Amino acid sequence: MASNPRSAPPRHTNRDSRGLYPPLLFLSLFILAPGLPSEPLSPATRQHYAAALRYESAGDWRRAAAAYGLVAGAEPSFVPAILGMARAMERAGDTHGAVSAFGKLPAEPEAVRGLLRILGPGDPERAVALARTLTRLEMGSPDAQGALIDALLRVDPAAARAELPLYLGLLTGPADGALLLRLAVALRGAGDADSALTVLRQSLDLDPDGPHVEEARGRLQRLTVEQAAQELAIGGGEPLPAALSARLERAREHATAGSTERALQEIRAIILAAPRSAEAYGALGEVRSQQGEIGAAEQAFATAAALAPMESTWHARLGLLLAEHYAGRRHREAAEELTVALALRPTWGELLLELGRVHREQRDWGSAESAFQAYLAVRPEGEGADRAHRELAALTRDPPPPISLPAPPEVDMPAEVRDAYRVARVYLDRGELNAADRELVALSAAAPDWTPGMNLAAALALRRGDRAAAAAAWERSLALAPDQPRVALALGELRLDQGDAETATRLLQSAAAGGVADAHLWLARVAADEHRLWEADAALSAYFQGASGGLGAEPARELQRQVQRRIRLLQAAAIGGGALVVGLPLVLILRRRERGTLADLVERAPESIPDLARSLSAIRHEVLKHNTTLLDEVAAALERGEHAAVTFAAGVLMGASGDPGVIARFEADLAALTRLGRRHGVRLDLRGSDPVLAPMWAAMQRLRRLEGALRRPGRAGSGTAGELRELSVILNETGYRALGRLLGEMGRMEITGEWLRSVDARVRAEPAMAGRDLPDLELDAPQGVPVQALVGDVAVIVANLLRNAYAAGAARLGVRLFEDDDPITGLEHAELRVCDDAPGALTSAMIHGRDIGRGLGLVCDLVRRHEGTIEVEHAAGEGWTKAVVVRLPRAEEPADLPAVTVAVEEA
Repeated sequence: MASNPRSAPPRHTNRDSRGLYPPLLFLSLFILAPGLPSEPLSPATRQHYAAALRYESAGDWRRAAAAYGLVAGAEPSFVPAILGMARAMERAGDTHGAVSAFGKLPAEPEAVRGLLRILGPGDPERAVALARTLTRLEMGSPDAQGALIDALLRVDPAAARAELPLYLGLLTGPADGALLLRLAVALRGAGDADSALTVLRQSLDLDPDGPHVEEARGRLQRLTVEQAAQELAIGGGEPLPAALSARLERAREHATAGSTERALQEIRAIILAAPRSAEAYGALGEVRSQQGEIGAAEQAFATAAALAPMESTWHARLGLLLAEHYAGRRHREAAEELTVALALRPTWGELLLELGRVHREQRDWGSAESAFQAYLAVRPEGEGADRAHRELAALTRDPPPPISLPAPPEVDMPAEVRDAYRVARVYLDRGELNAADRELVALSAAAPDWTPGMNLAAALALRRGDRAAAAAAWERSLALAPDQPRVALALGELRLDQGDAETATRLLQSAAAGGVADAHLWLARVAADEHRLWEADAALSAYFQGASGGLGAEPARELQRQVQRRIRLLQAAAIGGGALVVGLPLVLILRRRERGTLADLVERAPESIPDLARSLSAIRHEVLKHNTTLLDEVAAALERGEHAAVTFAAGVLMGASGDPGVIARFEADLAALTRLGRRHGVRLDLRGSDPVLAPMWAAMQRLRRLEGALRRPGRAGSGTAGELRELSVILNETGYRALGRLLGEMGRMEITGEWLRSVDARVRAEPAMAGRDLPDLELDAPQGVPVQALVGDVAVIVANLLRNAYAAGAARLGVRLFEDDDPITGLEHAELRVCDDAPGALTSAMIHGRDIGRGLGLVCDLVRRHEGTIEVEHAAGEGWTKAVVVRLPRAEEPADLPAVTVAVEEA
């Protein structure tokens, strides 16, 4: 039988295994060594190639080059040997030989890379050509594209920047951060700072852990500083003439009185006459903010800041607006604007507190501490010192040096002086005091008597707590250049804090004469403290004439109220003892005039009802329903000995960890309601006279007196739980229901024939109706109908419908009022039919299509807001061509409250 070759024994079973070692070693080199040829080589050539691989692996470059040379000489087309020989020559320092070897393989990417390494540094143009060849040989390779960028950045940085998007698009892994750093440096050298900033940020984003990061961050910081310093330039605004200034003051008075539309018209006319007035745009921002048009207010303040970049007020107003109305989303921008404002006025203590709050809400603890420490350095005994100390106590990190920036440099100095000032100012803005000091050395050497440099040194000293040095620097600055009103204000504030009222008054008077409105406020405070009331009142009047709103406005109004109250009391007392019987009733009358209630506000200013309803609803839900309802639970927890729960509730009620607490929020709501009344000419006494809110305020004060017992429950008395339950009844039952009744009462009115005629009379008295032959109003309103709507809104609806009919040329005009009900739902409503015989066309589609030209778009919005309907009926009968029919929900008469009957001041 034939043998099976697969099962035959090996033919060399008796050979010594050591005889297999050389061929197995040679085979292993083919398997393990990279680049080993797949082409057939002669045995001798293979031995030389294996030796070359061993020499190169061991770093013996010369012997490796020689061995590779033997292989290439025997097999000239064997590419791995030529590449190996070139690599070895390059490592051995034989660049000429390496270039010659690499040059034999123009289509091999490794050879092109080798030429790029050797020739690129000395021949940038050749490097670009080689890099472009490499991108063609390795299409789609991010490494090849990166090599092209690296070559181009030395020849044409802009072209290299243009190649960057393709490189980033080809990446499948991390970017070469060092390459991006080199590109950014080249762009900066070419003068393209914006592109350099962008690339630096990309390098940090795409390769955040690379070895280049520290250098990239340093370059980014310096470039940002330089760019910010270059942007510190004088604006192109223009001052208002005297006539326009007086007109702007009248517009502000209209806005303060609540006539924002009238104020807006005045300000627009002023802007048309003086389009580069920062003050006019600032006033526009104030009115827009008062109207709730936050976007328009932001644009106006930004325009004012651009026209007058060295005026701190507009930066402050813009920063406060961004901080207050965007729920923290724009806190970074807000902090930047507030910092600029403080740069221009470093002693503005209230703004430092606001800046600290913004940083705290950003969770930027270091900057927050810096701002609060800066406040204490400027106002160690100020009204906000307690708040600053509390804020600092709540923070844990050590504060960095405070921030301070002085006034801007003048424009008549050498460029190097201005550049040193600007860079130092930006470093101070960032709190980098050592870097700022280095820049100040150059500035002081170049211009030792330059007043902006002195002001910079004063601000720096003030932030470091050296008030004496700051005062000395400012005094020297004023001695050289007395016409610096803002420096006089800063030094006056500092001297006032130090107790030198005489010097402070002189400086503040100088600042006031220079046009700084806030100086009048400080003079008023000094005069009021020294009981010079008439002088304080005059200073406050001067302040309001020149002030543009902001943080000082509300304290100034409060001080004015106090001063004027004291003046009135002195005037009453001056009548003498013989007129005491007459004087005492006079004082009581004056006091009574200041004891308005919410009902008085509704009666005297019904247009305030929407704002009033929102505020009362917030108190009812946010303060009572969602917070004080826990009083019963706190009482039960106190009796059970659950001290942790009681302590937690104390934080909710009295405040903890930055939260002001429920009581503080309630008091803030009362203050807001008081301001609302003041805007409408009603002095509210919500804490003493108002039947709804005064008991609630008294209950809150009782609750505040229990703070110690609730924060330390172990020391609470036996009657604390009972008092908590009593307060819960006052707030959560009696107060809650009273607010509900008041809200319901404000949301209803009674339409009567007399009321409709009063609205018609106001329309007829308008200037647009003067000289026109208007028909008599034919009124059919046998009885009043209560509706669930705000009286001011119904007045606008009726007035616009009457105004529209008169403007359309109606020869007859009638109004019918009656009650009706829906035959399907059975719901009752008031139906108001405004009928006319005007020839013009009017349809329901026109009304619902917002025919704003006829004033009917607003009517449609108001009707829908109160869940009513509005339609046009044609051929209404009785000689009418059409009738505009408005249906509003009928209100139920409350059993325990009288109907609200109020007069409407204006439609």
